[in-house]
Amino acid sequence: MSRTDRYTIRSVLTARDLESFVETYKIPERFSPTLHGPDDSAECTPDRIVLYTLSFSSCAVRYPLSSFKVDLLRHFKVHFSQLHPLGFMRVVHFELSCVAVSGEPSIPLFCMFYKLISGGDWFTLAKWKDNISQPWYSFMPTLTYPKEWKSRFIFVSAAMMSESPPLGDAKAAIEDIIPVLSADEIVQWKHMYENPTRAFTFPEGILAMGGLSPYYPVRPKAFVSKKGISLFYMTLWGLLQGDCKDVQFVVGVRVEPGLNRGVEKKVTEGSVQAGGICCYREGRGSFLRREKGSLWFPSSEKFKR
Repeated sequence: MSRTDRYTIRSVLTARDLESFVETYKIPERFSPTLHGPDDSAECTPDRIVLYTLSFSSCAVRYPLSSFKVDLLRHFKVHFSQLHPLGFMRVVHFELSCVAVSGEPSIPLFCMFYKLISGGDWFTLAKWKDNISQPWYSFMPTLTYPKEWKSRFIFVSAAMMSESPPLGDAKAAIEDIIPVLSADEIVQWKHMYENPTRAFTFPEGILAMGGLSPYYPVRPKAFVSKKGISLFYMTLWGLLQGDCKDVQFVVGVRVEPGLNRGVEKKVTEGSVQAGGICCYREGRGSFLRREKGSLWFPSSEKFKR
């Protein structure tokens, strides 16, 4: 993680970028979303905070924040504006994975997989290096483009993240505490550890299936279709195993277009398309067979398996 000081960074976003971001992610006007002025850096004040747009567009943050995200920020005593976007991706992936194994996200369970580290003026979440608990993911983007995300920000009223703790000192020592899990958390940890999933830019449909999309309070179902005919149903766990390019998210009996955005993740040097472990179904019969799909990774060294 780059240690570039946030006081030297200027935003590259335009008025059109701001309008699109506010509309797409439904940022309330009462929080006064604005662009930087000619002398503004990525510095929070008592009245306004910084929103990095990549946290929303690529790392699946949504407003209002889930209760788990708020609790986690409070636990680590880190302000919302101080967490690296990929740190948020790890949090969202953890929340979805917990739901996928019929569990609930908890701070002790999260801390079995990740610890807080600092770099420069920001914090992120890193896997343990001493084998306390290996990550449960089989694919996780390990690097983003620091100059890009740090220079793509807007300002909003501090009231938008009033539940976030105050700015923390990124240069202070961070104490590593090994959590103690309950019996239920141990069972959940084992299930997640033995069934790794993939992290990517989650489409709104996956977020909605995990209860993380405020735009769709009704959780949709996911089907993979060919020529308009649904061939098989996919669970959230199956989708996290590897996204299918032909998936359609359905609310009731209707395909909801807004849930299907971002099913194919575009990146600078290729695209990520995955076919997960899918359950095929013919007609109204039961599942007949399970077949493992394929996954194609971009050639960039910035995305490692």
